[in-house]
Amino acid sequence: MGGVEGRARSVPELVAPAGTPQKLLTALRFGADAVYLGLKRFSMRAAAGNFTFDELEWGIGQARAQQRKVYVTLNIQPFDDDLAGLEESLRVLAALRPDAVILADPAVLLLARQLAPALPLHISTQASVTNAQAGLFWHSQGCRRIVVARELSLPRLAAVTAALRVAGGEAEAFVHGAVCIAFSGRCLLSLYWAGRDPRRGACAQGCRWEYREVEDGRRPGLGNPVLEDERGTHFFDAKDLCALPLLEELVATGVHALKIEGRTRSPNYLAGTVDVYRQALDLLAAGDLPGLRAARPRMQAELARCSPRPFSTHFYGGEEDLLSSYSPGGSPAAGPPEYLGEVTGGRAGEIELVLCNPVKPGDLIEVRDVGLQQTSGVVQGLVDGAGDPLAAGRPGQVVRILGSLGAAPGAIVRLAPAASQPGLSGLP
Repeated sequence: MGGVEGRARSVPELVAPAGTPQKLLTALRFGADAVYLGLKRFSMRAAAGNFTFDELEWGIGQARAQQRKVYVTLNIQPFDDDLAGLEESLRVLAALRPDAVILADPAVLLLARQLAPALPLHISTQASVTNAQAGLFWHSQGCRRIVVARELSLPRLAAVTAALRVAGGEAEAFVHGAVCIAFSGRCLLSLYWAGRDPRRGACAQGCRWEYREVEDGRRPGLGNPVLEDERGTHFFDAKDLCALPLLEELVATGVHALKIEGRTRSPNYLAGTVDVYRQALDLLAAGDLPGLRAARPRMQAELARCSPRPFSTHFYGGEEDLLSSYSPGGSPAAGPPEYLGEVTGGRAGEIELVLCNPVKPGDLIEVRDVGLQQTSGVVQGLVDGAGDPLAAGRPGQVVRILGSLGAAPGAIVRLAPAASQPGLSGLP
């Protein structure tokens, strides 16, 4: 990678999750080139808030006004009785004209080509494309971009990307977020244990439940050993993917787009993660590798503040996991909630927000904004929407936090780490 020192270069498109209309605005504010989102049906993240058709039309307008893109997911594995609804959705999408539809099933592909022939098509990671010939097959069927399987090493990703580029296609790869214990999400644990089909967007994340050791009735005297730490007993609980340590090598594969997982995650996760990768890619685009290397520890610390899980480079490093011991971790529920809300307004000496978690005078808070900007200070006072003092703020309440922390609308407010709380003075 030494050849990129000191010169500008192109970098992949940064694609961010947008689980709700508000999260779409957050992703755009913090630097996403494109967002991917789901409708109320036929999406692989049924637990996300998702979008009505009216909300989708609004979201496309918001993105287009900023020269960004919107990709819509129709990537479930459908049954026959889903097809009528899919046809209706595709007809509406043909009129709304998002920048692409992401799909995984041949039946959906055929319907899309028939009912919305002008819409670009992307193949989802659910199709488990692990080789160049599979990518070229989907490209020959009219799919412009292939979101490759998450099980590829960097050399294998480079091979798929090169083949697609020669054919005029594009490859997209995940750069950050949750991974599944099954091949590209093809898991049946949730369906077996909870009756919720992960192939249709209803995953109960059974791999991250807390378990106890029980005897296997088919093998008397034998159990299913599990490991326990201070956060609980977790059978699988895969580490989150974090490709920041090898971002230069990932970009060097020629991949067209890098995707962040997380349509069900909090705005704190979304803002912090998008901001980190936006800043890192901008440094690469400027040819400033020394700047990226200097900023990387701070960037990794920010990513750790956005997720309770530990990180791994997973398959990208081949046999070597470059983050195998980085960041303590546990289950998705590990640790207290930190995210307080997004700034909606304010004036000199205060910020206003709708609380997502409790806060009280004396708490240390952080305000995060674009460009890894962060300020912190102790809450000097709270008032409600009518201006009356509060002893504490509750979730769902509109509050004004008093102090001298200024922030523009859309900035993220969160509690500082517990270890930082004692012995602090007032807001600067």
